[in-house]
Amino acid sequence: MKIDIILDPTHTTDEFLELGLIAERLGFNAVLTANYPSAIDPFINFSILAKETEKIKLGPVAISPFETHPLKLSNLLYGLNQLSKGRAKIFIGGGGGTLISMGLKNNRREMHPNMVQGVKECVDFLKQLSPETEINFNQEVFQINGPKPQWIDQQRPEIFIAASKPKMLSMAAETADGIMMSDVPLVRIDECMEIINDSLKHSRRDRGSISISNLFSWHVKSNRKEAISEARKKLFVRGMLENWYISKFLDEDECKIIENNLHEFAMAYANNSDVIEGVPDHIIEKLIDKLTFTGLTNDVDQFTDELIQFKNAGLDEFAIRLYEKPEESMKLIADKVLPYL
Repeated sequence: MKIDIILDPTHTTDEFLELGLIAERLGFNAVLTANYPSAIDPFINFSILAKETEKIKLGPVAISPFETHPLKLSNLLYGLNQLSKGRAKIFIGGGGGTLISMGLKNNRREMHPNMVQGVKECVDFLKQLSPETEINFNQEVFQINGPKPQWIDQQRPEIFIAASKPKMLSMAAETADGIMMSDVPLVRIDECMEIINDSLKHSRRDRGSISISNLFSWHVKSNRKEAISEARKKLFVRGMLENWYISKFLDEDECKIIENNLHEFAMAYANNSDVIEGVPDHIIEKLIDKLTFTGLTNDVDQFTDELIQFKNAGLDEFAIRLYEKPEESMKLIADKVLPYL
């Protein structure tokens, strides 16, 4: 199983370059970064990193076609692919915080109209581009026409879909080069793989034609208090704490407590605070245990075992989201985790 590293998008370009070089030197499959509404555009950071690296893959997680039109996205993506000599990798999703900032949806749980169809069309468009063919793409959501993109290379980038729920998973299995789930716990992974495999069979696609990944956050430190504090601050974005993610390991009353206090999780995230009012610590501990890799550096064997379980369930790749002191985390993962995967 290959391991991708997701860096925080708030790093400066110099910091991002340094961390990307470390990731390549340590042998990771890809360096990725989140697509935030108030951060340096990921394609700027990746363009700089592409010129200084040779092997590691590069790409943003995740970009919505409703925030960046597929035509302009194709220029960015294929431009990065050319700069990196075929190492570009992108994850197309329905859209999160950026869409909210743009006034295109009200909250993180609200789905953009035509989300599944729009994502599918975006991927179809990106995959069918050719320097030999004029752009003539007219479907339900997007109508795109233009001259031949003669500048693009024949070798196209890897195009993943960010998906965790049944409709998106099923569509992604029929359409994309890969799928990245997000925060899907081990207790849910088998049912997700069943949906993917059924869709592959229905569309007559070979399992080897698609890569399956999942995303987890990494809060592993030499100080347990610091590790737990960081995990608490970021819990809000772990699957938006939707019932589907948590109901396998929390009872009905505990799930209601989470839902009734969702605003408190959101405030903790927005303020970078580990204080979550109204939610008992034992519930938060369960969330951290099932939805993140959190603990001491001495616990790393436990997280390696969990990754092996994900691998045995059928995953080909895994994306690990880093926060504070990413260089220390990368070195720990490279030393103590990669050799077993």
